[in-house]
Amino acid sequence: MNEISRQKSEGWLDPAISARITCHEMTWSAGREFRLIQAGGDLYFHQVPRSGTTPHCHDFSEIVLVNSGSLIHKVNGDRQELTSGDIVFMRPDDVHAFVPDGRSDKFEVVLLDFDLELFLSLSVYLENDAFLQQLTASVLPPSFKLDPAASAQLYSRLLKLNSPSIPPHLRKIKLKILLGELYSRFFIDEVNLLSEAQVPDWLEDLCAVMRQERNFMGGVKRMQKLAYRTPGHLCKSFQKYLGKTPTDFINELRLGYAARLLADTHQEITGIADELNFQSLSRFYHLFKKYYGVTPAAYRKLRVGQRHFY
Repeated sequence: MNEISRQKSEGWLDPAISARITCHEMTWSAGREFRLIQAGGDLYFHQVPRSGTTPHCHDFSEIVLVNSGSLIHKVNGDRQELTSGDIVFMRPDDVHAFVPDGRSDKFEVVLLDFDLELFLSLSVYLENDAFLQQLTASVLPPSFKLDPAASAQLYSRLLKLNSPSIPPHLRKIKLKILLGELYSRFFIDEVNLLSEAQVPDWLEDLCAVMRQERNFMGGVKRMQKLAYRTPGHLCKSFQKYLGKTPTDFINELRLGYAARLLADTHQEITGIADELNFQSLSRFYHLFKKYYGVTPAAYRKLRVGQRHFY
């Protein structure tokens, strides 16, 4: 068995921005030879045998955006069918290659490669590393479908970042902003994650139904009844696609409801905790402060003050 080649960040990534953006047009050929022409602006034209590209991995992260055509993405011993508008978030050490799918003679992809230090700065910027759990949970790298307008906009933004007229320090700032947008959209915003990721329909429907007051008040037992799944399957699915337990999901819904009651009513805090079926008042305080950063009493005072100000 041939050893898998590993692409190194050193010598490939631009050290000024710890990243590199390249555009690749690949045409499948009947021969056995690989041919490559490099044009300006990190644009590459490839002729690739139908056996596919050489399997490889990286010591950096990579985002793949399919701009046109279709292909099979062989990755970690599995397959992803990719078409125009698909975006794939590759992790370091994911082993992958491109092979034809029989429908398209050529395809075009834009690759955004970036060093792991940007992951660290992204976690600090977002003050949340939950996106890393979503990113690394599954065997296959996460993939999502963009509509044509969103795909074209992202394609344009990526190519503009390669402009030599932009100073390196400004390019790095713009790159961090773009990465923050992408990871928060697909890995932190739960609504987008459910609607755009390749998740089971039953889980998306269940989350929508559980947002109804009568259901999240019923807790995990109510969720299990509506899911028609075993508790183990339910828990694994939540961890895989949302990076949280069913209990965490329900507590977040209850806390959101509690925040609305604190802001819009004069109901006693103890009464709110009882109504939402928290185990104890101290448990309610602990979870609320963890989620909102302040105690329920401080939150109410803040929101009342905001109403008076406006």
